[in-house]
Formats: sequence, structure tokens, C-alpha cells
Amino acid sequence: MSQDLCAVKHLTVALREKPDVLILNDVSLTVGHGRIVGIVGGSGSGKTTLGLSILGLLPSAMGVKKGAIMVEGKDVLLMDVEALRRLRGGVVSMSFQESASAFDPVFRVGDQILAAMAAHHPSAGALARQKMMDLLSLVEVPDPKRVAASYPHELSGGLRQRAMLAMALIAKPSLLIADEPTSSLDVTTQAKVMALFRKLRRELDLSILLIAHDLGMVRALADEVVVLSRGRVVGEDHPYAKELMAAENI
Repeated sequence: MSQDLCAVKHLTVALREKPDVLILNDVSLTVGHGRIVGIVGGSGSGKTTLGLSILGLLPSAMGVKKGAIMVEGKDVLLMDVEALRRLRGGVVSMSFQESASAFDPVFRVGDQILAAMAAHHPSAGALARQKMMDLLSLVEVPDPKRVAASYPHELSGGLRQRAMLAMALIAKPSLLIADEPTSSLDVTTQAKVMALFRKLRRELDLSILLIAHDLGMVRALADEVVVLSRGRVVGEDHPYAKELMAAENI
């Protein structure tokens, strides 16, 4: 396939009430089929805003001033509500930074995954539970039945992260946006999550947009790295990028 799965073109996002305050400033990048692209930057650099823009989920306080976001050849910014509904989860899915916030604390994890599954596949019926177990196994949950029967607070951060990934993969998306997937995990668990992303890319031909602040980790995993500073793309030879690398080497 020659066409990029996702192409962000000169995207500029600003505050609606203060249009001179730019959150993203002329950002361009592409994600090819089966590729891992890393987006790296500190807090406030615009990383998460970029991910939300691709899903058409910008907060109401923000608006797109210019640019295009092409996914499978169609501009997300021109999609109607129904087209956006099909895009989210079905073509592009997102796992968020805080895995605990992805689940309602009063329901078991398995019931929440099944509910999300029903939204995409209403006719799944009796096969839904087996598909859920298969997804949990795919993301290397060691005891899928126990995890499915648990409440979110009963799981470790690493297990919640994997369960959230399973939910994000329900509708077999082509692109996964992973927002700071290892920020709250210990070093050993971080390495396991990174290995899991390699597996998902390989076995599902999944494209991944990996959002993180850890430049060293992302460089070890991604095919390409984009560094954001104050909403703009800068090169890896930029002083800000060098500062990020120096911070990781302390």
C-alpha cells in the first residue's frame, strides 16, 4: 500500500477564546501501514492534543485553525458524526495515560470489555466472552479469567494497562494511539509493554502512534521519532531534543 494510513498536514490548533494561543503549530507527520511512529515531548508540548485531534476528540475549548488529518484517505476534520463514530475504535483506537480512568470502578473489568464489544459487534452473543478471553490472551494477560472477574482497583497497573489495550483492540483498528503507556509502570513492566507493542505490530499488522516523554525508550522501539516542543515539530538535533536525551542518561 503506497498511501499512508494517517497523514497530519500542517495542523494548527488554538484556544477558541484566545486564537493567538497555539497548542499545535503547523504540525505534519505520517504513519505508514504497520509502522511505529513515536511522538516525544515534555508536558504541554501538544502530544496528547495531537492524538485527540486524529480521533476528532479535541476539548471544546480548542479548535483547528488550519490543516488536514487524513486517515485512509479521508479528512477527519470534514467527517460527520456517523463517520467519526465508525472511525473511533474501528479504524483508530486510543489507549490513555491513566489505565485506571479507562474503567468504571464499580463494574468488573470483563463486563466493561463485553459492553464495549457489544457496541461494535451487537450480534456477538455467546461468542463475545470467548473473544474477550482471546483478546486478553493476545495482550499477554497471564490469567484472563481472573482479570475479567476483577474490579479495576484489584489489578496492578501493568494488568490494567493490558486490559485497556485489549479493549482498544476490540474492533481490530488499523492504528493504535498509545498515550504514555508506560509512564506509571516500573522499569521491568515498561520493557514488557514495549515488547508487547512489537508483538501487536507484527501479528496484527498494527500501526502505532506512541506518545511519550522518554526519547530513549521511544527511539529503541519506533521506526521514526517526531519531537514536539511548544506545539512545533523540531529535529533531534534541536537543543530541546538533546535536553530530553540528556535527562534520560542521568
